[in-house]
Amino acid sequence: MIATATQTRLPAAERRRQILDVALEVFARHGYHDTSMNALASEAGVTKPVLDQHFASKHDLFEVLLAETGDALLRAIESAEVEDSPRRRVEAGFRAFFRFFEDRPAAFGVLYGSSVATDPEFRRDARQVRDSFSEYLTRIMGDMSHEDALAMAAGINGLSEGMIRHWMHLGRVRSADDMAALAARLAWGGLESLA
Repeated sequence: MIATATQTRLPAAERRRQILDVALEVFARHGYHDTSMNALASEAGVTKPVLDQHFASKHDLFEVLLAETGDALLRAIESAEVEDSPRRRVEAGFRAFFRFFEDRPAAFGVLYGSSVATDPEFRRDARQVRDSFSEYLTRIMGDMSHEDALAMAAGINGLSEGMIRHWMHLGRVRSADDMAALAARLAWGGLESLA
């Protein structure tokens, strides 16, 4: 007999991780408003009371997922900063960005989906993700005022978001590396002209 997830008792941390992994996929597929806690529990193979032990509400679960996904994206981009020249760091950062969504397409639905736009708290959380990314970018931009670096980082955020939306909308027909090369070429041309 094959044991199901409801028959297998996992340690709390593993169960929470399982629920978050399933929730990422379900929210990406159906959106925040069309996903119920009962549906999440069912897809995770747990009962609703088990789900309630880990998350006080659907809102709480989505908020945790949004923050966690944003942190994972930033860590992926930060870990790419091993190149020796500014141009290569820009290219590596874009590669990490596009590869992150290539490996986790459901993360796109959480970070950039309509669910974020419909709730003021989610908009605030998404803004914090963008602000963290902007602060990271300002640290690698070199010699300029913090205010100028933040303004340019906002532009890079906009460029990244626009290109990832385009790529996902078309079904990721180009490779992540091709998209990263295009984004880096556009960003670098813009940054170089300011020097």
